[in-house]
Amino acid sequence: MILHEPVHPQFFKERRLRLTLLTVMIAAFIFGFADLISNRNFERLHIFLFNLCSGGFVVIYHTENTAQPSSRAYGFFVLSLLYALFAFLEMYLPAAIISVVLAFVVESIRIQKFPFVPVDLISTRTPIVDKFHHAAILCLSIALVIAAFVVVNNDALHWIANKNLTLNLFFLGYSFPLSLLSMSVMFSFVEESAAPLPRMLLNFFFWFITLGVVIFFVFILKSMAVAKFAIATALFVVVALMLVFFLRYGRPVQQKHFLLSGMFFLLFTGITGVLYIILAHFPGPYATWGRLLLNSHSYLALYGWSLSGMLVLIRWNDFPLRVNSLRVIGIHWIALGIMAPLGKTSLTAALITISLYLYFLSLFFQRDR
Repeated sequence: MILHEPVHPQFFKERRLRLTLLTVMIAAFIFGFADLISNRNFERLHIFLFNLCSGGFVVIYHTENTAQPSSRAYGFFVLSLLYALFAFLEMYLPAAIISVVLAFVVESIRIQKFPFVPVDLISTRTPIVDKFHHAAILCLSIALVIAAFVVVNNDALHWIANKNLTLNLFFLGYSFPLSLLSMSVMFSFVEESAAPLPRMLLNFFFWFITLGVVIFFVFILKSMAVAKFAIATALFVVVALMLVFFLRYGRPVQQKHFLLSGMFFLLFTGITGVLYIILAHFPGPYATWGRLLLNSHSYLALYGWSLSGMLVLIRWNDFPLRVNSLRVIGIHWIALGIMAPLGKTSLTAALITISLYLYFLSLFFQRDR
């Protein structure tokens, strides 16, 4: 096992590969607003195409760390697209079968770089970058297995009767691997310190975030409102501490601007999450503002925080970019922080949001002259 190896100099340099991935990411974003035209639960395609197909592919390609993705990585990409299609069409048995196959593919790639039994996660010698990276790909395979079980349980076996045990809940679990990978990317730009306090804080961040999110899912399953509020508040506080830590120890490079923007997206995700939990106890305001708040939370998390880390990773070997960082970040915030939630209820706002999103990506990926 090689710890903290440099990103391959040809990683994501293939232009057709970038265009293919960007096409799927754009399709995912557009499907997020497709229910305004036809109410067919396009939300599933929106989530799966971004989190599993795009995000999952980036996770395993980064784990392989080669010039070109392997045949297994491409196989994952194709099968994940089929999975998204079957889940959208509510063809649950083939979706469950593909989910298990995808889990085996992910595990076969994981054990090439990391131990089969993840003892490195508890080792003090393992760099925090590798801990978050290993947790990301491990959570991806676990999410695939759990999702397959949930589908089979609800559709055929009925072993566990729980109204919260739904695919709509667990497909959100696919966002966690990409979030963990973004944290790995962020901590790649943190200056190493021999002092004990920064090292202790890094390990505290890792364990609190990974275990905290898992515990939060358990509380959702158990419908424990007070416990959900407590853990959501605690996660918000820890994210705020991580932001301060990154401001203090992050290296002064261009990537830091985009990752700091992502951290502020994540911080606002924590705020909207806590507010949503509180609002759920007030039926009147919840009926008026609940959906808008939930949409804000979703877009801030997926296309704000997670996308920031993923884009920095995809263009890793191109930095420094010849772009106006503040301008690109500003458009990102207007598109995702303001327009996207409004676009869920207004076709005009949706079209403006999609246009801004495309403009943001075009600026970020514009070719250096």
